[in-house]
Amino acid sequence: MLDIVDALKSRLTPENAPWVDVEGLLQLSALDDKKTNRLPKLYVIELTENAKPDVRGSGPYLQTLQLEIGVICVMANVNGQHGKLTPLRQLVRDRLFGWAPASELEPLALAGGRLLKLGNSYVAWLDRFVTEYTEDANRP
Repeated sequence: MLDIVDALKSRLTPENAPWVDVEGLLQLSALDDKKTNRLPKLYVIELTENAKPDVRGSGPYLQTLQLEIGVICVMANVNGQHGKLTPLRQLVRDRLFGWAPASELEPLALAGGRLLKLGNSYVAWLDRFVTEYTEDANRP
């Protein structure tokens, strides 16, 4: 099983980025408990992993797995006004679309996005990316 969250977090942490930080699932779960004064911010999380049928048909399994990763853009909502999410989302897309986080993975493809939350202090948008890799039961 591959863990690509750290690779994506590193990829999304260039110098002079318009977001102040890139964090993971545990920090996202505490977002509503914190003061959201350090925004905009990105969160990278694993969403789903789906296995395709065995390609060998008999013997040790050889399966392709599709991994879906989410990047959540969180922007401050001050006095009912929030900044524009589209420029942030485009920068994330420019950094990730077509990039392979590891040699075992296919390059990241777009998988859509949606408004995640519009709250009193912030707005959050989820962009999804997918990749595939192979698990081989013959591999030690």
